[in-house]
Amino acid sequence: MLKSRILDRKDLDYCYAVFKSYIVAHHSDDVVEILLFTDCGRHYCIIINAMALFEDNMQISELLLSNPLQVLPVLDKALASVCSEMHKGNGHQEVMQPKKNIHGRLTGLPVCAELTRTKLPRTRDLGWFLSVTGTIIRTSLVKLLESKKQYTCNKCKHVFMQEADFEQFYTASKPGRCPNPELCNSVKFTVSSGKGSTVCRDYQEVKLQEQVQKLAIGTIPRSMAIVLQDDLVDCCKPGDDVTVFGIVRRRWRPLNADTRVDIEIVIEANYVQVNNEQRTKSSITEELRQEFENFWSKSCTTPLTARNKILASVCPQVYGLYLVKLAVTLVLVGGVQRHAENGTRIRGESHMLLVGDPGTGKSQFLKYVAKIVGRSILTTGIGSTSAGLTVTAVKDSGEWQLEAGALVLADGGVCCIDEFSSIREHDKASIHEAMEQQTLSVAKAGLVCKLNTRTTILAATNPKGNYNPEQTLSINLALASPLLSRFDLVLVLIDSRNEQWDKIVSSFILEGRSPPGKVQKIIEEIK
Repeated sequence: MLKSRILDRKDLDYCYAVFKSYIVAHHSDDVVEILLFTDCGRHYCIIINAMALFEDNMQISELLLSNPLQVLPVLDKALASVCSEMHKGNGHQEVMQPKKNIHGRLTGLPVCAELTRTKLPRTRDLGWFLSVTGTIIRTSLVKLLESKKQYTCNKCKHVFMQEADFEQFYTASKPGRCPNPELCNSVKFTVSSGKGSTVCRDYQEVKLQEQVQKLAIGTIPRSMAIVLQDDLVDCCKPGDDVTVFGIVRRRWRPLNADTRVDIEIVIEANYVQVNNEQRTKSSITEELRQEFENFWSKSCTTPLTARNKILASVCPQVYGLYLVKLAVTLVLVGGVQRHAENGTRIRGESHMLLVGDPGTGKSQFLKYVAKIVGRSILTTGIGSTSAGLTVTAVKDSGEWQLEAGALVLADGGVCCIDEFSSIREHDKASIHEAMEQQTLSVAKAGLVCKLNTRTTILAATNPKGNYNPEQTLSINLALASPLLSRFDLVLVLIDSRNEQWDKIVSSFILEGRSPPGKVQKIIEEIK
């Protein structure tokens, strides 16, 4: 990585000139749009593509990535200067209002291991500007942060602003000595009162968790606090897939005698990109698209044969069960959400329930789906509560926060639930709304909100005792009709206890292939 160094005034002036010229050349329309807003106290942002900025000037990339704490305030200063100049030089000043709170939000960093991460940063990354992709699992309430406080020196009456220390959880520490350039060196100060004596900002913390599907098997996903300020607050909610662009920083609680210092690594966000809308856009390369077109062009006269070739590659560790594989494939493909003229919304995701005797391969299908789907959650009904499946309220540092459960984390993907009938009865009722309306209304610990659960549920369960074909499905499963009716597809897998079929399956499991020449004859005998 690049070497970090403290920038001098010459470097900062150079950054200011580069930012100013780039904004005038590429973001003049964005500045004019901000000037047309009437609210002068609001915080505004301009999203800047980092790749385009670095291509315009390569030297600025080294300065920004290695010294973001010094360079990013210069970017905001350049934006405010351009805004002021365009306001004065514009002939429509009566409809434009000058804005002071403008922030440059960087996105689109170069794709490399040092700058774009799927794993959370560590100690060696302190002070660097990078991006991290993950899932939001918890959000706090938006707070009022006193970022600056005004003091008056009792000796020389010098008035100055003292900034809260980020590394000590924004503790407003008292200044050590008077910063008067005339070298007063007094240590006694009075807190100023009145208008303009304090500077307050919106402040929120969220918790980002590594995406499970991008980790090695058996790795426990880590989580990290993300600090949001000003216009970034309330930009995401639990369950959102996001890419956070920001500075890796450290912080600790105020020091006390005989107490161990607990230092944690956090990211001070510069921009948060929510990727929820991009989930349906699969990254299909041109070569892959051409391969599919060639496959179907060769099989245009025999489409069912081509379909069977695809089904043969679905969950290959399970022998046979082509009907189940076809159903699983259709559920994964999904449907199209429809909105009726009267406002009724019909979901496009299908829910599927596999019912069968032990040893019929139900769990293998669930594991296979959780493996191939990019956003998936695999859980079991044993021990799962309504809070674990939906959302729970957690008290952290004396404050209640919402933490997303399995259905919320699987928003836009698949939630696989094994041993579905083992979920306790009062916990099953909590997922009725999530399955049909695809939302989750929460009212816990004074927190009232609605979260999205646009997920496909693929569940598996055993019947109550031996499956009796003469009884209804609800009686065999001991599931209430309101919950059972929310599954669009229910397949029953019964162990036929046929010795010849068991030989075929056992040969496939042990040798990886079926006995040649005997399969079709045995299947016809079974039928």
